[in-house]
Amino acid sequence: MKRLLIISDPILPPSNAPRVTCLVHYLKADGWEVTLESGSLPAQQNLLAKAMDKLFLLQERRFTRELLKRYKAGDFEAILCSTYYYFPLLTALRLSRAWNIPFYADLRDIAEQWGNMDYFTTPLPRLCGTERLLGKLYERRNIRLRNNVLRHATAVSTVSPWHRDLLQRITPAPVECIYNGFDEREFAPKNKKTDIFRVAFFGRIINLQLRQPNMLFEAVGELLKEGKISQKTFSMDFYCEPELVNPLTALAQDYHALECLHCHDFVPRTAVGERMTESSVLVALGAAASNGQHGILGTKIFEAIGMEKPFVLIPSDEDSMAALIQQTGIGLAAKTTAQLKSFLLDKYAEWQANGFTRQTVNNKEIFTRRYQARQFEQIITAIR
Repeated sequence: MKRLLIISDPILPPSNAPRVTCLVHYLKADGWEVTLESGSLPAQQNLLAKAMDKLFLLQERRFTRELLKRYKAGDFEAILCSTYYYFPLLTALRLSRAWNIPFYADLRDIAEQWGNMDYFTTPLPRLCGTERLLGKLYERRNIRLRNNVLRHATAVSTVSPWHRDLLQRITPAPVECIYNGFDEREFAPKNKKTDIFRVAFFGRIINLQLRQPNMLFEAVGELLKEGKISQKTFSMDFYCEPELVNPLTALAQDYHALECLHCHDFVPRTAVGERMTESSVLVALGAAASNGQHGILGTKIFEAIGMEKPFVLIPSDEDSMAALIQQTGIGLAAKTTAQLKSFLLDKYAEWQANGFTRQTVNNKEIFTRRYQARQFEQIITAIR
């Protein structure tokens, strides 16, 4: 029996959960004995308590103690740590040393990917103007801690070629790219006719600097003005944070596209597939390449691949996402409004003819979570 302990940060944000839960599912199906543990902060911590916890790594220490009490040497043959940024990499290293077994690190995101943008998803509290400096110092400290741990990993996996190349410069361990992929049990193509052509965005926007819909609104505004689409049959559906509705509405109004904009609350994960089936084009929002973001491959591109739905990145990152779109043929990484208008009109005509849209995908099978589970298995069995 192959015995593996997988430790993870709290499975957040929800879009990252399937990478871990699907891995557990498929490894167990292949005969592995898998135990999944995730650490979390105590409920209702105040700001000072959270700061102390982060500063002195109390969460790591607490999680390590819990697992050392719960398990003993010989219970597992290896540890896999999957993390959104840093925690619980240090716990994985301490357990591997205590039990004398290899540990493998799987990094789903890293601070460097955000380039010129802050990697904090919520604003820092105001501290007499020093909050940005303190945030950068905290970021650099965490990067240094992460790098120190990775140098002791048996092997490392991450989510894009850009991440792989950066991390390989940090650690002597082999670094492999394992895409986030899609769960083929959830996301499969269905031809469902609809009365409205829907351009749909699903997920968090966070802010309109990090993810920019300007080009989409400009393209739709121009197509409306030119009479090439009608608000009766063309809709932009945003399933996102309620607090972004007003900024989105104001921006759409600036581009004369407001009549086609419809904002909705988040869709429960169990309903995402059905909403995508009813959509004609799926959208991912990025930022201009000048913002320096790198290697970001959101789960929505893989879900679009699974469902064979036309997919557009707005604007093109001129990086990993654009390369993957070209590799798979799933859609367009839009560099200009003219490109985007042409793509939308092409799919609009397809929808008018068939009542639905469909996109042919190259090498679709290598993006399934079943395939990715086999990649993890190969890494662990080859080196342990």
